[in-house]
Amino acid sequence: MRKDLVEALEKEARERGISTSALMNQTVDHCVNLVWPSNKTGALVIARDIVQSILNLLPAEEVRKIGALAAQGHKSTVMILMGTQQNFDAVLDMLDIHYGKNSRWFKLSHDVNGRDHRILLNHEMGIKWSCFLEGYMRSFFMEMLDIPVKSSYRENTVVLEYRT
Repeated sequence: MRKDLVEALEKEARERGISTSALMNQTVDHCVNLVWPSNKTGALVIARDIVQSILNLLPAEEVRKIGALAAQGHKSTVMILMGTQQNFDAVLDMLDIHYGKNSRWFKLSHDVNGRDHRILLNHEMGIKWSCFLEGYMRSFFMEMLDIPVKSSYRENTVVLEYRT
């Protein structure tokens, strides 16, 4: 490995308080689970403040419609990320890993009480991002799993509820 890369990795590992080996594992994981799929799907990396600026120019209902339309056209991209699995557990894992941890759209938590499911999507992007996510996720669950969800949102949280 090039000396400059080794030095950069060692410096970053020290700053994070982890071993160089742990940082290498995180870096490879990030590449395999985000960079490579992004190359296949045509995903863009765009700063949060740019997304927020665009969303803030639009009425909330338009943002929700954009989210729903994006999800409807996104099924093929999701299939690239997930392979051929199209079941609830695989979709939830994909949301948590690809949209949550890797793409940083939100932090996902999932609670189950019998047949009742509740998903919380927490983020720091404001009310219009919540509008987008609500529209996207309602449509996404219908497209991928044919599951209608009840939803609500607040400034930095979207709640999705459904029964299996």
